[in-house]
Amino acid sequence: MTESTWADYYAANEGRAPRDLLLDVLGGFAMPGDAVDLGCGAGIDTLAMLDRGWTVCAIDAESEAIERLRARAGDRPELSSERASMEDADLPPADLVWASYSLFFCDPERFPEVWTRIRAAVRPGGRFAGEILGDRDTWAAMADRTAMTRSDAEALFDGWTVDRFEEEENDGEACSGPKHWHLFHVIAQVGVV
Repeated sequence: MTESTWADYYAANEGRAPRDLLLDVLGGFAMPGDAVDLGCGAGIDTLAMLDRGWTVCAIDAESEAIERLRARAGDRPELSSERASMEDADLPPADLVWASYSLFFCDPERFPEVWTRIRAAVRPGGRFAGEILGDRDTWAAMADRTAMTRSDAEALFDGWTVDRFEEEENDGEACSGPKHWHLFHVIAQVGVV
């Protein structure tokens, strides 16, 4: 998406509540820990984690995203941020890697490397939560989007305990207009060594 499209997206989503999937995964932890918000956008979900006692490393490729987050979060010592693409970001060890509607925008050729870094960042007993773009989504045909069949998406979590793997498919809206959505909503836990 273009820079102006991202600005429109941030403005349109400014007042939304934290995502239900995030609240569900946070509810699965006995206590707050360290999180990575990969593709944090304007920081709505980052703020929800901070408000619940988490320490968060927020990462986004768009400088406007980081600026909006910083303006809303203030000088909270539990927040660190990095302006970087997910392909180039350094992921610190975390109890939760949250990738809400962001992995779609990963360069498909670099997705295996990004996924390896995500897996390595999640501590034993920690979780990944977020969305994987399905192969029947309108955006799946775009060369710069990462989309998967259900079996390929499930294979990402071989060796994990999958708490939730829900498939969603419907016609709806995106910031760019009408589209067909095909998503996999996932919460998965790395086994304790």
